[in-house]
Amino acid sequence: MPFVTADQLRQQHAYLEDGIAHAARRAGRGPDLVLQRRLMGQARTLQAMLADRDAAQAVADCAEAACRVMDAAEPEAPLRMLAMARDAMARCVRRQAASLPRERRRIADRPSAQAV
Repeated sequence: MPFVTADQLRQQHAYLEDGIAHAARRAGRGPDLVLQRRLMGQARTLQAMLADRDAAQAVADCAEAACRVMDAAEPEAPLRMLAMARDAMARCVRRQAASLPRERRRIADRPSAQAV
């Protein structure tokens, strides 16, 4: 993505977190292919928005952990791994969002354009 705002990044992170929460509720019930496709698609979108390679890897790890949770016969350990992956992903997204502008401003809204 050529230009990403902090709000867009946070919104995509929220979409992915919603899918991860859904996967956690399905823990131990077997794979849900539709949910897995949704998680991987949202993870790819968030990865494209992140400039940092480590942050993109944290997103991939989190999405994979969410898929593993659904398929695990004993979901306790995978749920703990998912919690750690979610924390790491959230830290990366917060760090990246802090360095981005909050929202896009139109040229007409800029002070220099109004002074002319």
